[in-house]
Amino acid sequence: MSPLCECCSEHMDKLNQQVSVMRKEIKNLRQTLDSAIRAHRKQLLAVQALDTVSVLQNLTLIFLSFAGDIQTVPIGYISSCFSVKNGTPRQPTICGPSRAELRIQPSVFNNPEHALVGLEQYSHVWIIFLFHKNGHLSYKAKVRPPRLNGQRVGVYSTRSPHRPNALGLTLAKLDKIHGHHRPQFKFLRSTEEAVAAIRGVLSADPRSVYRRTRCKDRLFFFTLDTADITCWFGQGFAEVLQVKPVEPHIASV
Repeated sequence: MSPLCECCSEHMDKLNQQVSVMRKEIKNLRQTLDSAIRAHRKQLLAVQALDTVSVLQNLTLIFLSFAGDIQTVPIGYISSCFSVKNGTPRQPTICGPSRAELRIQPSVFNNPEHALVGLEQYSHVWIIFLFHKNGHLSYKAKVRPPRLNGQRVGVYSTRSPHRPNALGLTLAKLDKIHGHHRPQFKFLRSTEEAVAAIRGVLSADPRSVYRRTRCKDRLFFFTLDTADITCWFGQGFAEVLQVKPVEPHIASV
């Protein structure tokens, strides 16, 4: 079998890229459909739970009781220089040099590196986390905060981690980001310049007359500096689907 010419090989590469993008889009549609089905089921449970509403004649409050739990999926895991509870500061300003690392789970998104693009522009991030070492997540209505010398107060008037939903909120200073695979540009000076350049290219609709008027394939590929851009053209708009570093071409001899 004779080898493919350079033109056919390039066309095959583009077709393979289109198939890969379409597979990802089908997977996204399936996930969206599954989420819609789960949301519909939860709404049905909420409607059924309305039967438990009690209207008290001597009170002006109406309490609604809804059945069902809120399920969340962790997007990552945190590790810090404090590995045990003893000695861990209760106040964030007590130990300034302390550091922590948040590892994002790559399985959350099809393109996990996209979720971190632009985050380097900010100095701080809000992090919602779970107190997973609460001892079987037990809690009581009243607690004894360390600074009240044994006085018992309601758990909702404190910052105790032992609460019905053992969630915490912290403001963390962002030091650096690893692994978001942002293209290192050779000619463009910043991410902002790259975004402006992509918008400029797409605003002029670089497709040929045939692809604009007769071709049913709305996907379009082009290379800008050191980035491969995959986009999709709709009626009067263009959407960027993927931006990734240019893959090096290896010639076999």
